[in-house]
Amino acid sequence: MGDYYYLPSLERCLDGDFQLLSWEAVYKGLSQLPTGAGEKNLRYFFEDKRTIDLLTEVLSPFPAPTAETRANFDTQTSAIHITPKLSGRYDIKEIKEDSLWLSKEVGIEEIVALRITILEWQARPATWLLQGFAEKDAPGMDTSGDAFNSVQTRRLRLLEVYISERRYLSICADFIIFRTLYPGPYKKKGVDSWGIRLSTDGSSWLENAGVQITNKWKLNHVASTSGNYWVIDAIAALELRIQNIGKASGWLKDEDIAIEVELGWCQVQLTDIMHILYTILNLTVSDSKLTRSDVFRTWFKFMGDYGFFEQFELPFAQLHALYSSPIQSLISIVSLAMLKLPLALVTIQDISISTSAANSADSAPYIFNEAVVDFANEVLMNAAGAMSYNASLAIFAWGILMQSVRGYAEESKESREIRQSQRAVDSFDASQHSDNDSNEGSYGQRRPSPHRRSSTGSDSSQQITYLEDVLDIIKQAPFDEDPITFLARVSVDQLHVFDMIASLSVNFCTPFGSENFGAPGLRMRLLLLDLIRASLEWLDYQPDIVHATLATLQSSNIYWNDIACTPAFDHAAPITVFQEDQFLMQRIFEVARSRYPYESLPFLKICRTLASCPSSLDLSVGSEPLQQRLNRMETFTCLLHEDSASYRLHGDADSIYLELTSRLSMFDDARVTMRSKYMIPSRNLHTGTTSTSSNAFELGEGTTGRPLTVGRPHVVLWRHDYSALRYIGRILQRAVQDDALQDHQGAESTREIVTEVVGLITTMLASVSYCQIHGWRLDYAREMARSLLDETSDGLGSQDDIVSLIFSIFEAELHHNRSVSKDAGSNQLLLYCTQFTHALLALLPGRVWPFLSRSGLLGLDGSESRLAAVVAMNEITSANYEFLIACIHLYEALVEDALSHVVSRKETQRAPTRYATTGQDSLGTGITEVTMKKIVHGFERLMIDVLDTCRNWRFEIPEQRMEINTRICLLFDKTLSFCFRIDDNPDVSQKLTGFLAPAAEYLLDVFLPKTANDLSIQPLLNILLEALSNSNNIMIADRFYRMQVTQTEAAVRFITTLVRVNQYLKMPSSRLEGQIFKATPVLARLYASDAGIKLPIVELLEALVKHAGDSEEQNPSLLGHMGQGTAKRFLDILSVLDQPLDNANLSVCIWRLLSAVVGHRQQWLAIYLLTGSTPRDSLKDKEQGSMFGMHHVRPMLRIAMERFSDFDRLCSEEAVSILEFLAQGANFWPWVVGEILKNNDLIKVFTDYLNNLRPLSANSDLKLLEAHPNKLQMASQIASICAMGIHHSSEIGDTTFANKLRPNLSYLMDYGVSVPAYNISLHSNLRRNFKLKFTSCSLLNFKRTTLSRSSLGKDFYYDVPTAEKVLAYDSSWGGRDAGGFREEFERANVNLSIVEGQVNLLHSWKALVTQLSATLNQDQKFQESLAKVIRDCLQSNLDNNLPEVIFDRLCQSRADLAFALMQRMVETTPRSAEAQSILKPAWNTLRSVSPDLGLELTGGNATYSRTLLKILYLALQAHMSDPATASSEATRFIESPSTMENTQVVLEILSVVVAHGFRSLTTLLHEDATKVSPSDYALINAILRSGLGIPGIERHPEQLVAQFTDNQTARYACTLLSWSDQLTIGDVPVYGELSMAFLLELSTVQVLAEAIAVGGVLTQISTAALMQYFRRAGGIGPFDEPTTMYRIWSRNILPLGLNLLGAIGAPIATEVSAFVNQFRAQLSRSSNSFDTKPPSPPDPVAGYITLGMAAEVHSLALIGDILEAFREAGPSAGIVAANVAELSWDRHQVKDDIENWLQRRKTLRECIIATNEKEEVWSRQMPLNALDGAENRLEEKVVAEMSATLSILGESET
Repeated sequence: MGDYYYLPSLERCLDGDFQLLSWEAVYKGLSQLPTGAGEKNLRYFFEDKRTIDLLTEVLSPFPAPTAETRANFDTQTSAIHITPKLSGRYDIKEIKEDSLWLSKEVGIEEIVALRITILEWQARPATWLLQGFAEKDAPGMDTSGDAFNSVQTRRLRLLEVYISERRYLSICADFIIFRTLYPGPYKKKGVDSWGIRLSTDGSSWLENAGVQITNKWKLNHVASTSGNYWVIDAIAALELRIQNIGKASGWLKDEDIAIEVELGWCQVQLTDIMHILYTILNLTVSDSKLTRSDVFRTWFKFMGDYGFFEQFELPFAQLHALYSSPIQSLISIVSLAMLKLPLALVTIQDISISTSAANSADSAPYIFNEAVVDFANEVLMNAAGAMSYNASLAIFAWGILMQSVRGYAEESKESREIRQSQRAVDSFDASQHSDNDSNEGSYGQRRPSPHRRSSTGSDSSQQITYLEDVLDIIKQAPFDEDPITFLARVSVDQLHVFDMIASLSVNFCTPFGSENFGAPGLRMRLLLLDLIRASLEWLDYQPDIVHATLATLQSSNIYWNDIACTPAFDHAAPITVFQEDQFLMQRIFEVARSRYPYESLPFLKICRTLASCPSSLDLSVGSEPLQQRLNRMETFTCLLHEDSASYRLHGDADSIYLELTSRLSMFDDARVTMRSKYMIPSRNLHTGTTSTSSNAFELGEGTTGRPLTVGRPHVVLWRHDYSALRYIGRILQRAVQDDALQDHQGAESTREIVTEVVGLITTMLASVSYCQIHGWRLDYAREMARSLLDETSDGLGSQDDIVSLIFSIFEAELHHNRSVSKDAGSNQLLLYCTQFTHALLALLPGRVWPFLSRSGLLGLDGSESRLAAVVAMNEITSANYEFLIACIHLYEALVEDALSHVVSRKETQRAPTRYATTGQDSLGTGITEVTMKKIVHGFERLMIDVLDTCRNWRFEIPEQRMEINTRICLLFDKTLSFCFRIDDNPDVSQKLTGFLAPAAEYLLDVFLPKTANDLSIQPLLNILLEALSNSNNIMIADRFYRMQVTQTEAAVRFITTLVRVNQYLKMPSSRLEGQIFKATPVLARLYASDAGIKLPIVELLEALVKHAGDSEEQNPSLLGHMGQGTAKRFLDILSVLDQPLDNANLSVCIWRLLSAVVGHRQQWLAIYLLTGSTPRDSLKDKEQGSMFGMHHVRPMLRIAMERFSDFDRLCSEEAVSILEFLAQGANFWPWVVGEILKNNDLIKVFTDYLNNLRPLSANSDLKLLEAHPNKLQMASQIASICAMGIHHSSEIGDTTFANKLRPNLSYLMDYGVSVPAYNISLHSNLRRNFKLKFTSCSLLNFKRTTLSRSSLGKDFYYDVPTAEKVLAYDSSWGGRDAGGFREEFERANVNLSIVEGQVNLLHSWKALVTQLSATLNQDQKFQESLAKVIRDCLQSNLDNNLPEVIFDRLCQSRADLAFALMQRMVETTPRSAEAQSILKPAWNTLRSVSPDLGLELTGGNATYSRTLLKILYLALQAHMSDPATASSEATRFIESPSTMENTQVVLEILSVVVAHGFRSLTTLLHEDATKVSPSDYALINAILRSGLGIPGIERHPEQLVAQFTDNQTARYACTLLSWSDQLTIGDVPVYGELSMAFLLELSTVQVLAEAIAVGGVLTQISTAALMQYFRRAGGIGPFDEPTTMYRIWSRNILPLGLNLLGAIGAPIATEVSAFVNQFRAQLSRSSNSFDTKPPSPPDPVAGYITLGMAAEVHSLALIGDILEAFREAGPSAGIVAANVAELSWDRHQVKDDIENWLQRRKTLRECIIATNEKEEVWSRQMPLNALDGAENRLEEKVVAEMSATLSILGESET
């Protein structure tokens, strides 16, 4: 992969398949490597040999063009590699011309120029947006326009890209070399210290790349390219770049644009200088040997030539601030590093007696080369004479080095002179013993200054040593003053080297290298600390050294940066080195300790600095912990007033000490006085009684001390053991009691001391908190905090403690800061108090919340907020907002604390102690939620005001404004997320996060206004606009730019959360959404500006589109607001997805955005992104017959298909998102389906995936389980797309796709409808155990809401991060060996993810198999598969054991699928064996639901039960006799074991479903008519009809009669009929028709007909109130309302009479005749129904004929004929003929009318009308027998009925 990654084939780059990595993108990718984004592509990039070659030749990376390179260029751009196109996305001719021009203009290889040209071409959409062309949106404008794509503009962009490539290539080389030379302290968990994954050999790909580069540099050998050591080449390159700055580039002679080009050219030179210097520094420091002579000489010659860059003038003022100071700082540090001071000092000691150390070779260490030493001394002496500040470090170090040389040289000389004198007086010849005598002294051990050593003589000692020669050379310098003294004096007194060290440490080293976690700055500060350490060999403790040392030790002066730093490089931190170096501790810390409290501030500052290092508190480290050092103070130094002294003097003049003869108080009773001492104050103490309540703060009698001063009063160092922590606690108490906080007098004031004391305690607490975060147990951290606070409180009395004191100071400071002080640090004490509150909150929150509730900080009591007052009076005026930022941090910590302890605080309260650590009191269990709400809400209101107004403030440090905005936006986002991300409870105040409810509601009121007020929204919009204004400004410092990106990201995420909450609460769109839609052009440009904000912007756009699409209001058009030009370029940028850096999360979010656009009413933009063309262009393309036009924007549909076709390279989340996009497109745009079906590669991937899908094994581990949900989700989406594809194909009669897909569906066939793998034991045990452990909350409190989309996997259902935050206080959360609740949460989430995937797959499979059943309905094998699917659906429902909610949804879905497939099967092969196999499982499934069908049909599962009934009905249909062969089948029917089993099933169905079900429904209907649906009765009637029609059922008459008789079914049917007039639906007696239809079906079976006849069914019918319709004058016809009554008459009553006559015969003839004749009006109407009279106004329907009328006369004719036959039979039939009345129906008239109609078929046809939907269908269908003369099926049926009637009436007459 890497072999072509730097520059692959040209066609791939221009077709959009491959995005080249610019060096800027490489650097940004390297900077974010810990996130894992971009690692794969970067690895490929650095595996390319060309990449390594460029980095190796970073000093001159782009060679000049040659004939060979031109030939290579011509080959690469020839037609064989890329085809020239006259139109399209690119113009190869233009690209070649631009490449050749660039090659010639800047003198680089043509291939390099080609790569730069392609980079420019690929970046054009982003450039177009960022350069403001979007503001000129106009129809038809494109990148080929004159304004954007003119030759001059294009070539200016080429130069800009070239400049950028040069600049970032140097930066990347610097970055890689540093990480290679300093790989970090550890490699664990498969990653190195930088977070890069390691290979199997333990190295990272980045380290391997760096090793290749450094090996090629041949660091320890002469390079073959130039004959020089690489660093020498680097120095030459520096000189070349300095010369380049002074001359123009010579590019683009046009004066209008020359300045811009020259500015970029100059910036490249400066960037190269910086990073070459930094690389030289890294190489020098990493080398374990002394600097080579040639390198050393070259460097200092370079420095001498350019005066150490003291006068570094730049041609552009805007570049001076960015580059001048950093370059000068690097010059100073590199010059110091070249000296290798610690190693040089050791080397000098080692060669102190050598006479042959001189070595003039270039490769020899510089200290051995006299000429190099002489030259360096000359350069540095000249620099000292010129007062070069940049050379001060090197001057001072050289002075120390030369002082060491002088010490050893003078010692050698003295030793030699002594030896010579000894020989002169010696009387014997000692020459033979000189060698032995010379060994008596020890020369190998280093000693403190003056580095003297003893010697008794040797042969070598008679010669001049090398160091003496060096000293002689040094002394030859033409200066009146001693050269070494001169160097020391100038560097210390005039150049103020220690101030220089401090300045470099704070202003340069600390912020330097933030992309490497600050490690580069650490190494630089170590160099400075080495210099300080070396100086302490010659200098005593003094304030300048202390100040410089503190600066080098502190990682930052900002408390918040210290507590947030990473522990990865703590081992290399100067502070760690300092506390482990006994020499430094002795010379700095111990000296300051011995001078305390006479000089308080130095010691307190050193202690505070040491306390910032967590290891200073850890008992496990080798050195003594700081707290123990402070607890065991052995000296007490103070000023002893002479007038009150009570002591005795002892000793002589050389050794005087004092002994107290009375007790001496450690405090002054009145107040603490101040005295200047250096820059640090002293303490003024008196003897005598004090106000202390004990002797803890007194020096007892007999205490001895040593006076430190000669004059009086004495400064005495007393030998006294005491605790400094108790002492400083007492200092605070006295300061509060004496109201001395406002004392600003003297060099050291009480206020300053109190400030440092609070700062020390705060830092120690913060370090304890830091240790707790990074590994210490919480209880151990709290024990440390308790110990610290107890110790500082021990001397305060029982009624006071240190926390109360500091809180009192805090409150006092809040109320005294009313005006601006001239002192820059006037707010420092207030700041430290705020930081103390923050630090204490992490350990003892129970002390913080009560304080804030009564403090004036927020003004919760109705008074003015002191926070607002301090900011307004002090910070706004001073333009420094440290206190405000501290309060924001405190607010953030309060929210975090409230959430993290929301459960633990609800535990049982216990008795309070001062600093409880084991109980819950330290958490503040007594704090009410109301108080928390007030505090949080109070902070929030102030922060909203700050966010609204801070844009108008003046900022001394611009980064502070961005930090304020960033933190406030993140806090607001966190507040809303905590409230709405978990727990579906609609009442936010009742959630776990209820304490945030008022704050969240207030945020929504402010930022989601429904009015036209945009003031609250404007700050967020301003942040976006500010980011856009600086997006293309290369003059912004890198750190500032990164902070601005972070600010923008925070604002965008907050806006996104606001939109999502608005949608979650189902609220209408607010002003915010409207304004953001208007700002979408700004969002598009921001997306193009930086990779860091792409992801949040995509998420915001997705949220906007979804909310707008779901709203009932008019949907704003994203395309309309964005503008066609902006949208086009934005989509072009989107089309590259996560390239050139691979970021799977970004790709996933982009596809989700595109899915949202397609699926949420953004039609025009959807067309645009799917086709790559605007709607207008699409019309042109259609005219040309092309779906995808030749436009610059690549169609996202095509990209999606191509990307998924390369499925193996996709992560599962991106694959799912692509499929979702394709499914959405196919769902809303049918032509998309056609495009998908044309893509054979994609279809193959689909079929292969489905074919290769396998179920999980029973013993799958968690990793496999976690991956399975996405596999199921992919299968689900593929199935949905395939379903739409089959539907699309079936519409054109094509079954190719269905046939191709069918063989690959084995997994879906087997597992598509299976019961989900819901782990009941896992979830039930989790619920039970969780409830037992955490009684104050439930699992549902951690259930994710729909606020944001959750990914399938470990965090799917339960919000594990939030649960971790809330429950981690309990050991059961983590458990032993990771077996606690956390693992159970994750397992539950994974299991529910699998269930979700299986459910989605079921729905998709349902759609797919339904479409397949319609397409492959004639395929016998597929029919067998369908039957299996149906049986599996029913069996899965039968076996289901899921919880109720899931059960209902899945069972219903499976039942719907089974019903749909059963319908299809019955329609196709109604009596196939496959269809018949469904009966038993269908019945078993229905029977398992409930024994009482009536209750089930009226309960919660009514829909599911009805679906099962429908399936059962269809299953019965498959067993019914074919009407065409029913009589022959009945004759041939032979009952076999299988048919007997089916018969028993049917009998059971008739009993349970029909007989008992009808009864149960009727009973429920009587109780509550709203519970029962008429469709239920219709379904039971259908099942009854089907059941009774199954062959063999008539052979079980006894069972049939028993079932219906026992349930009194006929009686309930008659009862239902009698109520039907009262149970009408829209005045229609529906239940009357249903009850009569039921009775009719019963009458079709002889035994049942006999049973209902015996029960007097006709009598019961005749007495029903509904029968009055038939008795009224004129009766009721087919056109009379309600029409249902006529159907009851013609379709139910008359057929019922016929069935009874047929089943019972003569015995019922009398009853039937009497029953029918009682409806004389109805019979009379029927007699005249076929009259041929024409329609008239009184009778508009006269003359019309319906199928019901024909059936009616047919039935009456049959009844009349049967009754007439019985009457004629008389006694022979067992009846009295006179009792059988003749029908009151004029059969003769009917006969004549029918004959008349049949003779006029045309007229008859015109008069036949349909009365229902079924008849309407028949009227449009062709007749079955075209020979009968009918033109449609309805006419055929009417004629058949009339002919049958005529036949009966004609026969009766004959």
